[in-house]
Amino acid sequence: MRRPHLTRVLALAAASAMFAVGCTTDNPQPTVTATVSSPSETPQAESVSPSAEAPLLDDGPVADGEQSTSAAADAAPFVADREPDTAEASVGAFLSPVNLRFGVHDGFDRVVIDLVGEGTPGWLGEYVEDPTQQAAGEPVYLLGEDYLLILVRGVVYPTEDGAQPFEGPRRITPATAGVIEEVRYGSVFEGQVEIWIGLTSDEPFRVFGLTDPTRVVIDVQHP
Repeated sequence: MRRPHLTRVLALAAASAMFAVGCTTDNPQPTVTATVSSPSETPQAESVSPSAEAPLLDDGPVADGEQSTSAAADAAPFVADREPDTAEASVGAFLSPVNLRFGVHDGFDRVVIDLVGEGTPGWLGEYVEDPTQQAAGEPVYLLGEDYLLILVRGVVYPTEDGAQPFEGPRRITPATAGVIEEVRYGSVFEGQVEIWIGLTSDEPFRVFGLTDPTRVVIDVQHP
């Protein structure tokens, strides 16, 4: 006497299951994809060089000859040429160079000059045939076949009141690099500090500024 009732219950259960399957097929749940950026690899919102055409990344201190492990920096597009690269310092800039760093990335070598103080730096980057000190006029002897001169502007003499001492290396000869053979920290003269870079060949380069902390970055392309 109870079997017809059981049959109706089973039929209703099967119909409910088919309805649930149909709802799931007609209305699939959306897939959410999140992109996570590491704060240390994200460029600052404010850049000293607003005309830069590529993402400006810096992976922090890199020891002489140490291979960069920054995937974000290594993937940065490289927009550069061999023409002089220049920018003006802010009016009244009072900056002290405090460190010089080097890093090698996939596709480019990077030199970073850290600065502290007030204002934003300017720069002039260009290839020169005969490296010569801007103040004394003496020759600068560098490893390499081609030479980049970087003048970082808006800096003060280390003897001025409020200036901070330079505590970085004055010469870097990377054990591993693409084209850079030597980097030298030069003299401060008339609001500029010299950075000399000796290379195995003249390659496209770019110079740009970053803030928080303040620094000037030189990237030189390599195969």
